[in-house]
This record gives sequence, structure tokens and C-alpha cells, in this order.
Amino acid sequence: MLNAQKVHFIAIGGYGMSGLAMVLVQSGIKVSGSDVAASARTERLQAAGAEVYIGKHDAAHIADADLVVYSTQVPADNPELAAARARGLRVMHRSELLAEFINNRQGIAVAGTHGKTTTTSMIALLLEQGGLDPTVMVGGEMEAIGGTGKAGRGPHVVAEADESDRSFLRYHPAVAVVTNVEAEHLEHWGGSYENIVAGFRQFLHQVRPEGLAVLCADDPTLRRLGMELEQQSGAAAVAFYGTVPEAAWQAREIHPWEHGIAYDCYYQGKLLGHVKLPVPGRHNALNSLAAMAVGHHFGLPFQEMAAILEGFHNAKRRYQVYAEVNDILVVDDYAHHPTEIRATLAAARERAGRRVVAVFQPQRYSRTHWLMDEFATAFRDADILILTEIYSPPGEQPIPGVSGAALAQRIEAATGQKVILLTDKQAILDRLLEMVQPGDTVLTMGAGDIWKVARDLARELKERSSVL
Repeated sequence: MLNAQKVHFIAIGGYGMSGLAMVLVQSGIKVSGSDVAASARTERLQAAGAEVYIGKHDAAHIADADLVVYSTQVPADNPELAAARARGLRVMHRSELLAEFINNRQGIAVAGTHGKTTTTSMIALLLEQGGLDPTVMVGGEMEAIGGTGKAGRGPHVVAEADESDRSFLRYHPAVAVVTNVEAEHLEHWGGSYENIVAGFRQFLHQVRPEGLAVLCADDPTLRRLGMELEQQSGAAAVAFYGTVPEAAWQAREIHPWEHGIAYDCYYQGKLLGHVKLPVPGRHNALNSLAAMAVGHHFGLPFQEMAAILEGFHNAKRRYQVYAEVNDILVVDDYAHHPTEIRATLAAARERAGRRVVAVFQPQRYSRTHWLMDEFATAFRDADILILTEIYSPPGEQPIPGVSGAALAQRIEAATGQKVILLTDKQAILDRLLEMVQPGDTVLTMGAGDIWKVARDLARELKERSSVL
């Protein structure tokens, strides 16, 4: 499959890159990589035997590599990427390398605007504890595999399929899971939702003819795409999941319980049993249905899957509880799209009687620009809302009129909610320490570094509690 003696990863510490790199290391391939900052992911790779350079990128780092891997975020003038091309080395986008795994094995590719990481983690856990020993690459820190990637001895490969930069169109999986289709990353799709829909349609038509497309029937677009697929001769089979009558895998009587969410699971109209998940939110009930549809396809019995999922631990930054001190719950979540924000706030609201204090860090000027109206109404379940300035990755240019202050004004105009705008993390921490009280859930959200506020708040609350 992969014909390379040594593979070098530019920006090896990223979630997707580190998972791929770990799989190669564990498969016996020599790996090196570079990143601007050390992290738990780079440290794990070093401990596993990878050669990792931290700090400035340098052409010397690729000296003995015969394959260089980069991601969408790596600019063309990166010295390592430019040197690799100048020397005529084989250069691959991250998704091209991932396609080597998905397309040549029993690839299970998980796509969708939201829920990819959690659903991928659930599928990986089912197959891992179900004895199938899959290879796993997930866009988050998964406790069950000790990180973001794991090389298995079985034929199955479980991985996320990223639509944001169209790279999922490189995959021809045995099983495709799609959780939802919404307007996101429009800058890569010509500003058109219909272009995104066309991309997902193509992705589903690339599932192998003997394979399976697992689609959320609660999403009208996916219902339409699934029905199209069912009518096409020679296409993959379709398994719908959700809460609507069209779903073969159906969740009924969804309700919160002490540690998360629970529901009755039906398959083709027949009650299979009760499912209890130790993570909150209706969206996680749907994610678990998708995972069980995949597990069932590969022969795992329902009762075994339900027992495994009851011990599920979500990936880091997916409703990650940092502390519960003096009845103050501190949670962090990666939610950065309006739909994710609504779902995460609804999950926090499920704990009856609790005040929800939300801290949101918008990410990317482009996302904030395209989805300003959706963001404006996404925070209704927050009793108190703190907003930061926009966090943008290097290279993105500001858009006139798009700012944290502009978003705060739009939210207040749309909903009447008062928004506290704070740009400094220390100021946010100080304000939280002044206002939080027993019975509160403090929820930090965003794809940037806002998680540090949750971490620091948890530490401060624990320290104060210990001296009382």
C-alpha cells in the first residue's frame, strides 16, 4: 500500500496529522515531523519513536524523508514543503495518505457538519471492544486508544472524512456515515449551500456498491440524498437512523439520566432495548444510533453494543467536564457552529434548575461573516453570555465589519440577551469567579483556545474549596 521508508509530517501535532503519524509509527514505518509548539500529541509521538522537531520549520528537517505530508493549513511557501517539491520528493496532502487506508481496507468514513469526532469515537470503541481490532484515526483525544490514532491488526479503518476543504471526495469507503449537512466552510464551496450538498452527494455515490451509507433521517437533506441513493442501481445500501418514522434505527423516549442521555432503541420497528450514554444531549443519542448501525453491519449484537456505549468516554473538548466543585459544574466544548452551540447549550440545560453561564469564542472571520444571523439566535439557552473577540488562524484576513463586538450587537438585537464582551482571558476568568454560584453550569465553547478559561476556572474553584 504505502511505499515509503520515511515519512515526514509538516505540522505533525494537529489532530488529523498526529493520528496518521501514530498509525505509521505503530506500523513500523520511520516517521519524523515538525510543529511550532509542543503538545501532548507530539510528546506521545516522540515516546512512540517518531523524530519531532519543535519550533521553526526548516528544510533540513526533511533531509532523509522520501514522502512529505502536509495539511490544508500549511502554506505553499512553508520552507519544508517548498524544499520537498524543489527536490522532487513525493508530496501528499493529509487526505491523500488517509485515502490509502480508507480505500484499500474496510474503510469506515464518518462525515457531516457536526458530530464527526464523537461518532467516530463511538464506532471505534464498538469495534475495538467488540474484538475487531480496527485501525483508528480520530480528530480528538480518544481515551480508549490513548490519543488520536491507533494501528489495528484487523481489516477495518475508522476515520473522519472532512468536507471542509473537499478532501472527503478522495475516499471510496466500505461504509460512509453522514451525521448532517449544513452551511459551513462556505469559503471552500463557492459560498453556496447547494455546492456543499452536491459534494455530499458525490461522497455517498463513492461508497462501494457492496457497502453501506448510514444517514441521519432527521436531516431533510440527508433523507433526500439517501432516497436518491436507494433508487440508483448498483449503489450502496442505505441505513437511516434518527427519531423520525423513516429511520430503521430509531431512538424513542429520549430522556436525561443522572450521567447523560438515555433512550429506547428500535430497529425496523422492533424494540431492541434501552441505551444509556454517559454523555448528555439528544445529538449524542443520534450519534450512538449511527455507531450501532455500523456495528450491526459488522456483526456486533445489540446488547453488547449497548453495554460498551454505557462506558463511553467522549473525546477531549467534547462536553469535557473539568470540575464539579461546590455544585458548580465547569465544562468545555469544541462547539463553534450555531447548530453545535444550540445542541451543547441544550445538553447543559437538561440538568434541571441549573443556571447556564456560557463563554463563547468565535473562530474565523469567514465563518462569523457567513453565519452571523445563525449565531445571533444560537445562545437562547444561556442565562449569561460572555463573548470574546474572534480567534482566527494565521493567514486569515479580517473582514471589515466582522468582529466580536459586531456579533454581540447582533445577538442583543435579535434576542434581547445582554452580552458581556471581554477580550482578555484573565478578565473572563475574573468575571466568572465574581459571578458563579452553586447550581451553575459554566460552559466554554469554541474551536480556539477558550478551553484554557475552563481549565483555569476549575483550578481556581478547587483551590478556593480546599481552603474553606
